[in-house]
Amino acid sequence: MNKNKEYYYLDINLGTMKVVAHGISPTATLTGNTENRSVHRVFLTKGQYRKFINKL
Repeated sequence: MNKNKEYYYLDINLGTMKVVAHGISPTATLTGNTENRSVHRVFLTKGQYRKFINKL
């Protein structure tokens, strides 16, 4: 069993409502807070993330 979890995310600028980053992280926060107060992290399932990446 793979113990290395992966969390898929989008970072959204709350002022502009634009996606400013996306990726995979080994950790997740329950709040979605990031170091930048104007950016919120939204976690996705692996399938949702793959569909998003395929649209780019």
